[in-house]
Amino acid sequence: MGKRSLLKETIQHIEIRSFDARSVIEVYGHIAFQARNLHNASHIFCEMLHDDSCAIMLTQAGSLFSAGLKGVVPVEVMAS
Repeated sequence: MGKRSLLKETIQHIEIRSFDARSVIEVYGHIAFQARNLHNASHIFCEMLHDDSCAIMLTQAGSLFSAGLKGVVPVEVMAS
């Protein structure tokens, strides 16, 4: 399998606003280790959003965006 074969299809980016993942993330609080970490992180992030004195810095690995997750971070967040 060569490079041309691997790159023949364009990555389809997820549209995060097209579904509500809250119920899934709540279930993650009761399963495998990394899922629990995602659950805990989502709760911390919600607390940060509701705290007017909190400064939020978002850092992401560049590889997430090329893997189809650029829609997860809204443009207005990236521009801030």
